[in-house]
Amino acid sequence: MAIQLRSHRNSNTMSVRTAHVADDNNSLAHLVTSAAAAAPDVPAICKPGLTVTFGELATRATGAAGAMTGGTTIDDSALTMVLMMTVPGLAMAGPSGLAATLSAIRIQATMALAGQTAPEPR
Repeated sequence: MAIQLRSHRNSNTMSVRTAHVADDNNSLAHLVTSAAAAAPDVPAICKPGLTVTFGELATRATGAAGAMTGGTTIDDSALTMVLMMTVPGLAMAGPSGLAATLSAIRIQATMALAGQTAPEPR
C-alpha cells in the first residue's frame, strides 16, 4: 500500500497536507510488474550503453525486495534501490534525475502494456 501526500487549501487559505492511500494498481511497482509479465523483452531503460528490459528490472527489483523485506513483491523502495545500482550516474543526478527516470519508466510501462514500443534513441 502506498501513501501519497496531497496539498490543498482549506477555508482559511492555509496549505494543509493530508494523506490518502494510493491505489496499488497505479503504483510504478505494479506497472513494472505488469509490463514484465506482458512484455518482458521491452526496454524499460534506454540510455547510451545501457538497456534494461522490464523482465530484467522486475527480476532485480524482486531480488532487492527479498533482501530488504524477505518478501517477493516489488515495492517502490526496492525499485528505486535497483535503479540507483543499475543506472550509472542516477544517484548523482539528484531528485530531479530520479523523478525523470521514474517518469520515463512509467511511460515505457504504460506503452508496453498498450502493446506499443518507443523508438530506439539515436
